[in-house]
Amino acid sequence: MGERTRELFILISGDVTIFMVSLWLTLLLRYLTWPSWSLLEAHFWPFLLLAFFWLFIFYIGGLYDKQTVFLKTFLFSRILNIQVANVLLASLIFTIVPFGITPKTNLVIYLAVSVVLVSIWRLYLFNFLSPKTNHRAILLADGDEAVELADEVNNNDRYNYQFIRLIDSKIAKNTPDFKDKLLALIEKENIQIIVADPHSGYLEKVLPSLFDLAFLDFRFTFLNFYQVYENTFDRVPLSALRYDWFLTHVSQSKSLIYDFSKRTIDIIGSLILGIIFMFMLPFIYLAIRIEGKGDLFISQDRIGQYNKPVKVYKIRTMTQNLSASATWTDEDAKKGNVVTKVGAILRKLSIDEIPQIYTIIKGDMSLIGPRNDIVGLGNRLADELPYYKIRNFVKPGVTGWAQTNQHYIGDNISPQSIEESRIRLAYDLYYVKNRSLWLDVAIALRTIKTLLSRFGVTIKWPK
Repeated sequence: MGERTRELFILISGDVTIFMVSLWLTLLLRYLTWPSWSLLEAHFWPFLLLAFFWLFIFYIGGLYDKQTVFLKTFLFSRILNIQVANVLLASLIFTIVPFGITPKTNLVIYLAVSVVLVSIWRLYLFNFLSPKTNHRAILLADGDEAVELADEVNNNDRYNYQFIRLIDSKIAKNTPDFKDKLLALIEKENIQIIVADPHSGYLEKVLPSLFDLAFLDFRFTFLNFYQVYENTFDRVPLSALRYDWFLTHVSQSKSLIYDFSKRTIDIIGSLILGIIFMFMLPFIYLAIRIEGKGDLFISQDRIGQYNKPVKVYKIRTMTQNLSASATWTDEDAKKGNVVTKVGAILRKLSIDEIPQIYTIIKGDMSLIGPRNDIVGLGNRLADELPYYKIRNFVKPGVTGWAQTNQHYIGDNISPQSIEESRIRLAYDLYYVKNRSLWLDVAIALRTIKTLLSRFGVTIKWPK
């Protein structure tokens, strides 16, 4: 059983156990007496059935994502929001399905009890039930990505190794007899894992000796820095980008089965969204008209697959339509072009994006893929960020891996700076490299979580 599979098994088993323990405590608190067998039996089977729905909500809510240090700081908020949603779902199901019980008060008590117990389980007890051998490791790499990886691994107890040293090119160049001292360090500190940048120039003279120790003497495990970073953060390290990377991971096309299945899902999904949108449209039109004048729909020239321009239609959410703008929302606001009140709601729910189904049915876009840029902004980013246009190798989408993973400053739902765009590029390239139907399904489910999180309560867990 792989490490990730084992972790998920323990989490799911623990969650179901906590659900049942929370039920028992709820009955104890509600009736202030030891729950009888008949009372437990009346509640057990309905709540066990609900547990399967709740696990699905847990998945959508991101509680089965890899818990990085960043996500752990918001873990309590996620648990609170998700359990509120679970209790509301349970109330609806108990109203519809004749279970023979209508536990309104019990559900309120259950909410409080389960939030506390799930939080304790996730934040503290899980680590005791999943012991790991803490291997000693060193990191041989340069740049901010190396520092980011070291901070994540050393401050998160979900990993089975710790970096005792980060060695970059500056240290290597300024260290006399670097090769001998590195080998001595490995011996002295009993290093069991070395994570190294294979393209680093200063490692060229050291690599043969390291490979001999790793693959001939089996003294330690040798890992590729780029792959470790990608597996840790689910995004491609931009320092890995070279022409050979694109030849290996991007130039190859996916199977015809994948392309056909994705296209079929795009058409069926767009038609379903179109039917729903037709019922919503009169109310949207009325709300926009009440707030002020202006067009209901706007068109924008955006960058499509292979960097070809495509015409995209949306519901207007700002006071002006700067379709050729090379600015972000914050920069537009300084020019008097602001998001309307109705537009803010439409954006949070992504309802303004639904008219793009026309472009999807035409075949110029997909439901899932890297979000395409307005032409002016896309050209600006291509000038600022090397290899930026490679994200356009696949069809753009309404939602994507970056939109469901990246966290933007403030209430923004898209990048508002070069740095945020750089991180988005790393997520987009991860999708381009690993795209599959399974990843598309994961993105679709995560999109639900992303939409719900825009209306959730955010509480930061103290470090």
